[in-house]
Amino acid sequence: MKTKILLLAMLISMCSGGSDVAEDKNIVSLSTTHTEIIQMLEGENLLVGVDSFSETELPIEKIDAYTVTAEELLILDPDIVLVAFDFNGIVEGLENLDIEYALLPPAQTLDDVYSQIETVGTIINKSDLANSLVSEMKSDIDDIIANSIGTPLSVYHEIGYTYGIYSVNENSFIGEIYNLLGVDNIANTIEDPYGSGYPVLEEEQVLASDPDLIVIGHSDYLNKDLSTRQGWENIKAIANDNVYFLDENLANNWGVNTVDLINVLSETTKSNDDPGLIYKEKYTDNDLSSGSNTQNIIIATIIVIILTAYILISRRSKSKVQS
Repeated sequence: MKTKILLLAMLISMCSGGSDVAEDKNIVSLSTTHTEIIQMLEGENLLVGVDSFSETELPIEKIDAYTVTAEELLILDPDIVLVAFDFNGIVEGLENLDIEYALLPPAQTLDDVYSQIETVGTIINKSDLANSLVSEMKSDIDDIIANSIGTPLSVYHEIGYTYGIYSVNENSFIGEIYNLLGVDNIANTIEDPYGSGYPVLEEEQVLASDPDLIVIGHSDYLNKDLSTRQGWENIKAIANDNVYFLDENLANNWGVNTVDLINVLSETTKSNDDPGLIYKEKYTDNDLSSGSNTQNIIIATIIVIILTAYILISRRSKSKVQS
């Protein structure tokens, strides 16, 4: 009888996903990127507060991540707070109040993206699902890069204009993507004094580089005609109408959107057509845990067979004893 109970317990554990069941904890995410990761890892029900740019249909408190203080978060009784930037001295405030937090700044490499997804997976007890997501992302990104070989061209990627012309060099996340795609980034070797990967350019540098493609990754100049900028009308990218306005969410949130970001940049280097959010739809429609679930089902089936065999043997033994 004890053997039967043990087998049933194993069966229930396998069917329910075992250790991948999220524990009951209150999480505040002050980063849209990390909110999206939590949602992708099926942990949205753990969120009690998110930054004001996060999209959710659940009645979750919206927070201004730029101005909120640790004291103001106390009402949400958070077990942990996810932070991307130390705005308004939030980190010191959390430490003073002994509130657990994870500071996960914007990724600067693909490895950073993967690491943060795995870290969030650990925090919400969804490590298996996080590992599956990372594995699938790596596979898709490898496919995109392998198929991105095209005509060499130069690109100017702009992340700010109103308060100075900001671009990306090889030390930035997007700069790394252009390197992987084999694209000549005109700002690749231009240094910035802080080593952030986001140098300030002079207009003369952009004009002299005469890029084949211009990608605008900010809303300062959203969908505006760049030919109205003095002297820019003769740049090849503008003269050939080869200017692409990158979706703001892709441009700024480097988590689960990373595969789509790389795909969009890859397709943009081939043509000016928008490929759409192909991979977001794929990840949303497909169960990332299907691989591990399939394995669990197989194991559970084996357990049922063993249990059935055990019961039959027990019955036959009893019948022999009675006879």
